[in-house]
Amino acid sequence: MPGMREKQILGVILAGGAGRRFGADKRVALLAGKPLLEWVIARAQPQVATLVVNANAEIAIASHVDRLPDDAPREGPLAGILAGLKRAEEDGYSHVATFACDTPFFPRDTVAHLAEMLHGSRADYAVARCGPTVHRIIALWPLTCRRKLATAFSGGARSMRSIEACLSPASADFPPEGGPDGDPFFNINTAADLQNAEEWLSKHSPESWLPI
Repeated sequence: MPGMREKQILGVILAGGAGRRFGADKRVALLAGKPLLEWVIARAQPQVATLVVNANAEIAIASHVDRLPDDAPREGPLAGILAGLKRAEEDGYSHVATFACDTPFFPRDTVAHLAEMLHGSRADYAVARCGPTVHRIIALWPLTCRRKLATAFSGGARSMRSIEACLSPASADFPPEGGPDGDPFFNINTAADLQNAEEWLSKHSPESWLPI
């Protein structure tokens, strides 16, 4: 990764949502027999120095990953990102990489590609993009974002798009491959999405979608 190393990055899986559209706790919903959150942990953990899960209540998972609560329950992903930036600063990391808890197929080089894009730009942080779709949760945040992000949050900003009024993102482009509908950042919001992911997995061996 140009300009940084994996050991400088704290990974944060944003898992504080209620999953209302899914109708249950999708974090522990089974995908090919394994909880959805476990899929995300397995994808994210090799890409960062330390991985935590942002959630304000305990989640029953097998992986040993610390839980990181935030100061604003039910206020959306920005609260989790701020909690991650605070932890990163306290523990001596230079960046935070964020992941969505319902996106199990993102590439193994996601963080490296985000870092490359951020390094070559004047942007404040980097986000993932596949085709016309920007996946704002999948992002890399330098600690320098913390103050502006906190100010925006205190002023009422809650959506990922809203913070672009004060922080400029760079978009890292990823090819349309490696997930259902050709989207490596396919996210599971509904039971139908989970079924789509199950059907896609049944036709693709792990070796075909887990790039080395």
